[in-house]
Amino acid sequence: MIEIYLLQQLAAVAEHGTLLKASEALHLSQPALSRSMKKLEAQLGVQLFDRENSKITLNDTGAHAVDYAKRILALDREMAEGVAEYERRRRTVSLGSCAPFPLNAIQPTLQEQYFGMVLTSELAEDHRLLTGLKNRVYQLAILHEAPEDPELFAQRYLDEQLYVSFPKEHPLAKRQSIRFSDLKGVSILMVHSVGFWMEVCKRHLEPGNLLIQNSFEALGELIDASTLPFFNSDRMLERAPKQGDRVSVPISDKDARTVYYIACLASEKQKYNAVFSAARQAVLNRT
Repeated sequence: MIEIYLLQQLAAVAEHGTLLKASEALHLSQPALSRSMKKLEAQLGVQLFDRENSKITLNDTGAHAVDYAKRILALDREMAEGVAEYERRRRTVSLGSCAPFPLNAIQPTLQEQYFGMVLTSELAEDHRLLTGLKNRVYQLAILHEAPEDPELFAQRYLDEQLYVSFPKEHPLAKRQSIRFSDLKGVSILMVHSVGFWMEVCKRHLEPGNLLIQNSFEALGELIDASTLPFFNSDRMLERAPKQGDRVSVPISDKDARTVYYIACLASEKQKYNAVFSAARQAVLNRT
């Protein structure tokens, strides 16, 4: 059996043109590289080089061997990368979500059910989530629309209602509910990483009125230091109900309320049954 390092050295000789240059690139002595090439010739039972005085060059058989060597080396790399990727996926649960709340809500369940595995997550648009599921970039995805693709299984999870938190003295703070049209001309704070909610807000409001912050930390600092309204939700209010001198008012437009679905490949439904059971329990706890 031919050892990989011999094929690597043969390819290096072909790439650099001479044993001297190849040995320098490989950090080997020229005599050591010469011995390797003689060993390869002996294993193959053919002459790969023409030797004249102190000059050594690949012959036609050697060039043919180089083509095989490159193909074998490429397959060697492909095998190493493919096996490593398979092992990574076997030990990783990747979750994509269209919004931050359901992503945070499902994390404890994933940590409990897949203890010892690597959990990764990210926000992405629905079309990317659907493609990612089918390409196995994600094992699970949280969508705000039920997928119609028969290759995917989806189950209803939780819902979320968009609110705006106003200072108590703000005119809209006295309302039981508001519409997006009531917010025209009103400057409102929001954080960048809100998933699909960003497109909803941009669709209904002037971009110049959306004071978008890069992080929740920056958003919190501005909320504490100003009287500007900011976007909130019923789910966020459940986690942090105390708002001091702020009043939170729901937005009644249809676009301001969504239902989330947890999805996976239909062929892997059983594999993630524990997650779907936890999702069903979350729905029951809300009713």
